[in-house]
Amino acid sequence: VYLHTGSKTHLYRSTIGQIQEKLDPRRFIRVHRSAAVNTDRIKELQPLTHGDYTVVLKDGTELKLSRKYRDEFEAWLRQPL
Repeated sequence: VYLHTGSKTHLYRSTIGQIQEKLDPRRFIRVHRSAAVNTDRIKELQPLTHGDYTVVLKDGTELKLSRKYRDEFEAWLRQPL
């Protein structure tokens, strides 16, 4: 797993699921099988076709919101997309 912290990237030998178990679920959310994000870093959601979304972070990074994690994301938002 690569951990991105500001301008630095760290390699951590673990699965993303194991790391996520240690993180505060109010601050970190899974958006894709290969990505979990700090909710404080989310800038906006951009709609795509067929109900898909791109999660845009404050630094400009764009991540796809996977359909598998959409329900979890909507629960965090406390509203449907």
